[in-house]
Amino acid sequence: MPEAMNKKPEVTNKKAGGPARKTPRKISKTYLENAALYYLQRYATSAENLRRVLLRKVKRSCAFHDQPEEDFIPLVDALVERYKTVGLLDDKIFAESKVTSLRRQGISGRAIMAKLQVKGLTPAQIESALKIVDEEQENAETVAALAYARRKKLGPWRKRAADPQKELAAMARAGFSYDVAVKALKED
Repeated sequence: MPEAMNKKPEVTNKKAGGPARKTPRKISKTYLENAALYYLQRYATSAENLRRVLLRKVKRSCAFHDQPEEDFIPLVDALVERYKTVGLLDDKIFAESKVTSLRRQGISGRAIMAKLQVKGLTPAQIESALKIVDEEQENAETVAALAYARRKKLGPWRKRAADPQKELAAMARAGFSYDVAVKALKED
């Protein structure tokens, strides 16, 4: 039996020590639509974030298949615009649901602003969503600070004595103002 038949094919696109990566499929309109719909089934996202995800797929595929990326950028943009008009992508609803979820977790307004800007939302969209969500509760930032302190076991929820400056520093790193942090840590 010849040796060539016993050899396994080499995997050329293998990360250092990691599993072999699948070879990317060639980009087509159908492939991009299927990839976008699959992503939207799994994740709530903003229009800009979906655009970035699809462009990453295009970039990886074009690099592997030696195709120019510029040919597929208008395809991605048209797809995102179509999904916006149909209603599959709505940045306002995404921002409001994300703000509601993050507030419940005890995340400050500043941290919410940073997280949602990474997802491709504009500061105006985020501020609007914060305003709408915070209207439902009188002291939303204080309530979020209390939830954060409870989750991190700070202030009245700590088990043993701790340095109050360290607790204030933790609250500041989480994006809460000094006044809100002090109020949350003194709450009983």
